[in-house]
Amino acid sequence: MARILTAVAPDTQERVRRILAAHDFFFVASLDEAKAALDESVRLIFIGARFDESRMFDFLDYIRKDIGHRKIPIVAAIVAPTTLSPDTINGLAHTTKIFGASVFVNLNDFADDAKENARIRLIVDALL
Repeated sequence: MARILTAVAPDTQERVRRILAAHDFFFVASLDEAKAALDESVRLIFIGARFDESRMFDFLDYIRKDIGHRKIPIVAAIVAPTTLSPDTINGLAHTTKIFGASVFVNLNDFADDAKENARIRLIVDALL
């Protein structure tokens, strides 16, 4: 079981809990809490675009600049309460990779059911 730092908006936590059920994960609520939680036990970071009032890029920038943690795989994700344009999604995907994310996942493209959450979990497992 891998230890995963999970930084997502509160309304996304239950979905992420279902996706990461097979792993040892913990949630952080703020950028400061996320920075403080980074230690040698963290094997992967799962971060949402709306984390801490949309501070995902601040956290990605911090990780990328931190020599001790920059090699940790990162899953950047979005669950939007409204439909986002394809250009917005593409921009997010591209920018998260520039900021060091290993992969970007639009959770809206996957149903919130056991089969689709297992597909997302395969992406996570591949990075561990």
